Amino acid sequence: MQISFAVVIGLLASSISAIPTSHRSSHKVTVQLINDSTGASGSASIPLNHKKKDISHLFGHTNIASHGRILASSVQLTKIVQGGFCTIWDAHHRVIANLNDRDTFDDLDGNPDAAEPIHLNGATIACGKEYA
Repeated sequence: MQISFAVVIGLLASSISAIPTSHRSSHKVTVQLINDSTGASGSASIPLNHKKKDISHLFGHTNIASHGRILASSVQLTKIVQGGFCTIWDAHHRVIANLNDRDTFDDLDGNPDAAEPIHLNGATIACGKEYA
């Protein structure tokens, strides 16, 4: 019984494509800052490494930045990773937002009935992943 070359190549190709690969993209989330007063927003991809990052550095090149200032009224996760979470601290090291794979939106000014943008210069964000 002879197997044709085309059948062998087909079997090899299908078995190679079935090998699982590591998903590097699951090691980052995307966070979006929104200024509900102006409609401006900006997004940044943040690694899930538990390290604090400066908001000005992450979002300074996006539409949310204006004349060196970052003003936002809300924040949301737009690329979600199961078990992923982020915490934002203001310039005085107070927690102003917590996001995770279940609660993907937070109001930054502390008043859910208003959309007052707050200054985020000097604020930091850290994202990590809960392991079960």
